[in-house]
Amino acid sequence: MALALSKVVGPNLSHLSWGLLFVIPVVIVLLALLGIHPLVSITLLGQVLLTSQVTIPTLAIALALNVGGALSYLVSPFEGAIVLISDLADVPPTTVAIKYNGWFGLWFLLLSTVVIYFFTKLKENKKASHPKMRSLYLFLDVR
Repeated sequence: MALALSKVVGPNLSHLSWGLLFVIPVVIVLLALLGIHPLVSITLLGQVLLTSQVTIPTLAIALALNVGGALSYLVSPFEGAIVLISDLADVPPTTVAIKYNGWFGLWFLLLSTVVIYFFTKLKENKKASHPKMRSLYLFLDVR
């Protein structure tokens, strides 16, 4: 199924390039808001992206999938923790998920996308231009 989807979706995703880092978590969250468990959407979307001809590194795709999973657990009204908190606070799950966690989720999405982009680009740049950056390059295991 993932192979068939990658043949259809793959050519349309290749033009997004680095914008895909923002699109991947958003798609996972939208599917979670529709009631599809994040593990299912991460697995399916990961297989589609890895079998398509996307130009961004697989590490960036994996990190974006993880961000999407964390976000979907944060803002989906169908998740167990959200349902438990809404029951304890005596408010609807959508209030907890969207109203209470929505802004944090949006900031988390924006900052994590920037961090993934920055560190992936930093890892691609194999020349340490400054001696103080050496420890960061060693941390990222750039060779």
